[in-house]
Amino acid sequence: MASTTPSTLRWGIIATGGISTRFSEDLLVDPSTRDVSDVTHKITAVGSRSVAGAQKFIDKLKASEGVSAWGVKNGVLDDAKPCGSYDDVFADANVDAVYIGTPHTFHHANAKAALLAGKHVLCEKPFTFDLAELDELIAIAKEKKVFLMEAVWTRFHPIAYAVQDVLKSGKLGQVKRMFADFSMNFEPDTRPDDNRMIDPEQGGGSLLDQGPYPSVWCMLALHQHPDNKDKDPQVVSSYQRIYERSGVDAMSHWIVEWKGFAEARCLTDMTASGLSEATAVITCQEADLVIDYPPWRPESFSIVPHSGGEPGSIKEKTTFKHTVHAGGGMHYEADEVARCIRDGKLESSRMPLSESRVTQGWLDAVRKQGNTVLKDRKSTAGN
Repeated sequence: MASTTPSTLRWGIIATGGISTRFSEDLLVDPSTRDVSDVTHKITAVGSRSVAGAQKFIDKLKASEGVSAWGVKNGVLDDAKPCGSYDDVFADANVDAVYIGTPHTFHHANAKAALLAGKHVLCEKPFTFDLAELDELIAIAKEKKVFLMEAVWTRFHPIAYAVQDVLKSGKLGQVKRMFADFSMNFEPDTRPDDNRMIDPEQGGGSLLDQGPYPSVWCMLALHQHPDNKDKDPQVVSSYQRIYERSGVDAMSHWIVEWKGFAEARCLTDMTASGLSEATAVITCQEADLVIDYPPWRPESFSIVPHSGGEPGSIKEKTTFKHTVHAGGGMHYEADEVARCIRDGKLESSRMPLSESRVTQGWLDAVRKQGNTVLKDRKSTAGN
């Protein structure tokens, strides 16, 4: 008889900024609120630049209210150890998997150190600064026989599966093309020089920070579509507008082609707002599938008839809502990691390393074809 005891994954958290806070708070949410009973999570170590900084992060989590209070009361933080360095987390025998929440120019070094220490790794997006760094991480993970995944949380949201089900059902007919946008007015002129969106040393600009989000919808809608046979889609055109103050990109636009199938136009912009009802539009033979803003966590999409006079069998707009369960939405990817590690898998079939390589390649192409200060930044691969 199969065991009914849930498998518990022990996490080490690297960095104590906003993204690490949100991920950790989601680990504190009762899994039953998202109908999960086979896996659970514990935070057993937190790495910061000082023990005091790590302890402050843990204390803040212990003061959590709302849905995250469940984890505080049920022991998720009971064994959480504050560490004054990331290496102390990697060396901790009570840590199974490491979550990397540092700025993306540090992902490669941090993930590499964790992998070399034999830890499973979930690394925030973009996975690395460039493809060479990612390929080195993949090689190390395979050599060490440990799990590695990019933290593209949107892939695991209920709406992501629902959108794919509609497209794969055939009710919308042949997919023609799509547009995916992540625009948000960050008001960069009001930000300090060391802000992550401004600072080149942190990989600033819209492309690396925002680019994974239009990319994820392209991958879900086009790349994973059963009619697509092109597993290596390429950027065929791109443009970047420079943010003159620091030389990073204020806006990036690129076109990707899946030969013999469809194309996608992707846009990132940190100086203008995006359309609230059309963060992604997938144009199909019978109607359009339109996903609402924000691209990182939409909760509704619509099937929209083509405009008057255009062919298409669908005549009325229908809207579908798929809300994120209690919490912020990062718990789904954490559950995926826990299941994969429990089952002895070295990568996720939902977020395979091959697909991270595809999107990392797009970011490389756009950056190298542009004229930002990051265009010729040296890779840290091999260091």
